[in-house]
Amino acid sequence: MAQQPWQHLVAAGYDQVADAYVALERAESQWPREQWLGELSGRLPAGSRVLDLGCGDGLPACAALAKDHSVIGADVSSEQVARARRNVPGAEFVVADLTELRYPTGEFDAVTAYYTFDHLPREALGELFTRIAGWLRPGGLLLFCVETEDQPGTVEQWLGAPMFFSSYRPAITRRLVVESGFEILREDLQPQQEGDTTVEYLWILARAGD
Repeated sequence: MAQQPWQHLVAAGYDQVADAYVALERAESQWPREQWLGELSGRLPAGSRVLDLGCGDGLPACAALAKDHSVIGADVSSEQVARARRNVPGAEFVVADLTELRYPTGEFDAVTAYYTFDHLPREALGELFTRIAGWLRPGGLLLFCVETEDQPGTVEQWLGAPMFFSSYRPAITRRLVVESGFEILREDLQPQQEGDTTVEYLWILARAGD
């Protein structure tokens, strides 16, 4: 299937900014991802199956999870996936458009998505949440963050490359999660520094229905 313009922007953009993004992540050590990852890990029994959407280069999330769990990472950027395979040889990685992924019902114990959903058309989120709920076993966990800005779909220069961004206000994101069959266990609005810019993210940890 031919890529949509936004898909090409995200794939090519993350291919191009791979080194710059690593530098940004390493410089901004206060990002809250590790805190949320720790909470998720504390709820998962050893040997759980985890899907990481928008896995990037596999660091730090896939590497941490792969110590105790069976991990699959998916990303639209072939460069990021190539790096992930080198960084985390104990996990499985695939190059894929996240809006077109398909997995069997009840395949995973948890699905994660860090700084990922901002790069999908926001109109696709409701259907994606519903599919994720189906991929999860009863009581399975979804952990994600998404920007809180009302962005129908914009293209901005980001780390030296054009990048696609799209997101809803938090109230709409929460509603889509609940309407997809999840119970929200914990949520928080957390600003984080990205270079010279402060970006606010909605973090949600939710549980699929039984």
